Amino acid sequence: MKGDSGKNSAVEREAMFGVLPVKKTERLYGFLDAFLVLSGYCIATWSYTQGSYLATLVGFKQLLIGAFLGAILMLVIYQLPVILSVRFGIDIWVWLRSALGPVGVLVMTVLIIVINYPWYAVCADLFASSMANLANLAGIALPPASHVLLGIFCVALGTFIAYKGLSAITWTTRILVPLLLLVGAVVVVVGFSSVPFDYIMSYRPKTPFKNNIIPYIMSVEANFAFVITLVGGMAEIPRVAKTERGGYWAGVLGQGLSGSFFVVVGAVMAIAMQYTCGKMIDDPTLMLATLASPLLALCSLLLVAFANIGTQAVGAYIYGVMLRSAFRKIGYNTHIIILALYGILLCIWGKVVDYFGAFLTVSACIYAPLAAVLFADFFFVRRQKIDLRAAYGMKGHEGVYRFTKGVNLVGMAAVVFGVAVSLAIYNPVTCDVHIPFLFYLTPTGASFLATMIFYTGLSFVPAIRKYMAGKNPLLSA
Repeated sequence: MKGDSGKNSAVEREAMFGVLPVKKTERLYGFLDAFLVLSGYCIATWSYTQGSYLATLVGFKQLLIGAFLGAILMLVIYQLPVILSVRFGIDIWVWLRSALGPVGVLVMTVLIIVINYPWYAVCADLFASSMANLANLAGIALPPASHVLLGIFCVALGTFIAYKGLSAITWTTRILVPLLLLVGAVVVVVGFSSVPFDYIMSYRPKTPFKNNIIPYIMSVEANFAFVITLVGGMAEIPRVAKTERGGYWAGVLGQGLSGSFFVVVGAVMAIAMQYTCGKMIDDPTLMLATLASPLLALCSLLLVAFANIGTQAVGAYIYGVMLRSAFRKIGYNTHIIILALYGILLCIWGKVVDYFGAFLTVSACIYAPLAAVLFADFFFVRRQKIDLRAAYGMKGHEGVYRFTKGVNLVGMAAVVFGVAVSLAIYNPVTCDVHIPFLFYLTPTGASFLATMIFYTGLSFVPAIRKYMAGKNPLLSA
């Protein structure tokens, strides 16, 4: 019996931290817990950075509409395939082995980690700023080198919580998320009490663009890009949810409401700082230290600082499991250590925040076509059916999804096509618009639609459909 207990424990751990399907009896989260965990992931202080960035593009009223409606519109669509994760208890990367091939999944996983994990360097940077501002309130001047060391400490502590597992992450978010929502409300109150209400509501930035529609579309694009960056790790929490509806709406509302609220809070903060100090600042800790009473600033700064640690923990878990799905022979703990080392290197570099806007849209160039391939494959090509034994490469089923040396050339071509469409429309580094009429769809929106049509259309060509099926009768039939 003891041996069976140990074996069951190992299987359960592999389900939570590895690649095995999570059985319905092992599901942990109702809607509320899943919503809180995903909110904890989405309301990191990078939302303030996003809000400050949007405030350089559009007026406050436009920003308010775009932050909520733009985000929720994209989330409602691209998060739909998350139901496969709840239904089967698997990560989306297991399903994507049928759309990209096992080697294709390895390539895309590494690429996404490289382009997306810099988010956590943003968190670490803001944690370091929080600690420096707290020290200033106490009359302590920290040396310049402390900024990097504090950022590394944030990465290390978040990794430690991720190492302790979902239980530690759950309790961390249960405590932090309600308190952080309170901090967001405090920031709004401080912002509106420090600046005339009419100034914020009528605020319009000075932009270098002659055509006012361009910065507005850029703001919508930034909202689309901001929310679609979750696609790589969108299934890790819902796959342990108890219902498809709960898992889906937790993802949509966790980012669409909680995340967007903090984006708007960041915009209010940036506008208030420009009015009072003459400079738009995206650091909430500096705003609170400047505009709030010392006691309120102290409490808020502590919460903002430790919010970044909670986000580090959720992110390390999500991407650790994502890597585990791709590199099954390497353990979860090893993966989160690798992620921590990457985060530390980015902290030492220290330039991620400086390139926030370009980094945001460049990452969306990859995410939008990937999300489109997943969406099209699940709903239109395979029609919600997959050979799980083949997806896991079980004995006797290894060759079903091997395609061309482990790569589904059709799926990978669709991703490349989507990236090309996005870059053909808009250069995120120089901000040059190349195809104005498609720019109105936003680069992310146009790339998503074009990739979905391209991939689905190819599946109707008999020879290509036969190739996409591999040796799987579920599709070829």
